[in-house]
Amino acid sequence: MLWVLGACVLSAALLRLSDPVPGLWPLAWVALVPWFLVLREARGGWAFLGSVAMGGLAAGLGLSWQFIVTVAGGIGVTLYVGFYYVLFAWLVRAATRRLRVPFLLAAPVLWVGCDYLRSFALTGFPWLFIGHTQFPFKAVVQVSDLFGAYAVSFVVVAVNALVAEGVRAAWRGEAPRRLVAGSVAVLALVGATIGYGVWRLATLEIHEGPLVGIVQGNVPQEVKNELGLDNVARIFREHRELTLRLPALAGGRPLGLVVWPETMVQLPLNRGEYPLIRDYRSAIADLAALLRCPILIGAHAEFGVDRTIEAEADGTVRNITDGEITTEDRAYLMPHYADPETGEKPIRRILVREGQRVAKGDPLAEYESLVHNSAYVFRPGAMPTAADRYDKTHLVPFGEYMPLPGLLWFLRQVVPYGKGFTPGRDLHLLRAGDTRFGVLICFESGFPDLSRGYVRRPDGEGADFLINISNDGWFKGSHELDQHLAICGFRAIEFRIGIVRAVNSGISAIIDPAGRIREAVADGRGRRRLVSGVAVGRVPLRQGLTFYARHGDVLARPCFFLTLIVFLAALAARVVARLRPSRDVARSS
Repeated sequence: MLWVLGACVLSAALLRLSDPVPGLWPLAWVALVPWFLVLREARGGWAFLGSVAMGGLAAGLGLSWQFIVTVAGGIGVTLYVGFYYVLFAWLVRAATRRLRVPFLLAAPVLWVGCDYLRSFALTGFPWLFIGHTQFPFKAVVQVSDLFGAYAVSFVVVAVNALVAEGVRAAWRGEAPRRLVAGSVAVLALVGATIGYGVWRLATLEIHEGPLVGIVQGNVPQEVKNELGLDNVARIFREHRELTLRLPALAGGRPLGLVVWPETMVQLPLNRGEYPLIRDYRSAIADLAALLRCPILIGAHAEFGVDRTIEAEADGTVRNITDGEITTEDRAYLMPHYADPETGEKPIRRILVREGQRVAKGDPLAEYESLVHNSAYVFRPGAMPTAADRYDKTHLVPFGEYMPLPGLLWFLRQVVPYGKGFTPGRDLHLLRAGDTRFGVLICFESGFPDLSRGYVRRPDGEGADFLINISNDGWFKGSHELDQHLAICGFRAIEFRIGIVRAVNSGISAIIDPAGRIREAVADGRGRRRLVSGVAVGRVPLRQGLTFYARHGDVLARPCFFLTLIVFLAALAARVVARLRPSRDVARSS
């Protein structure tokens, strides 16, 4: 059955070609057809093996940039995303063969259901959606303000299913009459999607906001990984020098905000009690005063200190209370440290138990500081407060923290940071003049719920625009940069909001509410990746709430629940089928 493997490899290759770089997005409309033919025609074992090959290749090629950071991480994320292709294959065969659901209906519903599951399962990884390939096709992607990027995936998969059914009918020599109703429905869906997009593009009003300066330093990740103070100072100087080019580029127009990428100051800027950090805080505030506008800077925040309380002499632990550990002749205080502004406390662990014998130098308790991946707003001549800082809430598993560290201790080497980050508490809006904005750090831009949390607030005072700061220098100019840009573009369309992107190695740009790229940082040859530079432009402001902002995933969630029903029904049918022969044998005996 070489045709099975060949068809699945072809589908994976077509999907990769439709992805940003090379960006042959029309191929996505037929990329799944060879694989769909396998699912419709091949026997169970071959369909399974073909789907494993399809999932592994499609995920591995689309996410190949992850292997640049860590091979183990690349393998892990490839297996994880590839699993959903296999899950979809099993579900769609069960739906069409056991439950008699038409393939034209089952394919797009189950595809979106699996994508939605992937968006939150195991903290979520909403990357590499087939709908994201259509970002250049602006007339199609405008439907995202109704149902999110899932709507685009639904339409593209429906077309793939229709083409596959047509090829299958021709292959079998069947009359095409049975496809008439389905063809009309799918073509009507495509026509309505494009028609809506054309109308939205023609009628969308753009309201300009503040003039924003973007700084892209293009610091190699190898340099950022050198955490010496000299290196921190060098990176700061380079960004300061780039920032000073902004007033000339603005041509006399007053800047409303300047944005630096994620963690370009690798210091906890909230710790003003330390002289070194106090100097950096003053230097940034002075720079803001020189520019006469606020500066948003990616840095760290830290609460508490790492320390261990050790036994001063041999003894037996007599009593452990919330505030102290006592032995026969000593009491060891264990105070609770709390940040005066936020109330955050470092982690405290008791390492002994009552009645335990300890020797001098044995650890009794340890404190571990909390570290956040943060964004600060520095205003002219002023120091930031807790209200001027956002702490990243959705961390990258195996990148910024280790999930289940006690169970997965053998994967600690995968995490690029020696000490993991702690997630922030809430989606905290920041201010620049009279405007409010939300910050999405790194791959937080992949989660529409986070953007919705910024624009749809209980008090009605949602974000006027969004900012995505990121350090994509990990991926060395790969197609991840283009994928990330497209995902941010979908957020702009879904919520009809302007987005400013400041990314260390690119692609830094301003995206308007229609998903169109405005000013982007580029060199003299137009290259936007792996270049340093600045850009200036006005960020459009959000006007009201879209249907998607108000109602959320009213397409994806029903698809997910229908997917769950198919899964349970297929399992039940399989159990009944296995029990039936044993019942027949019992009756005959």
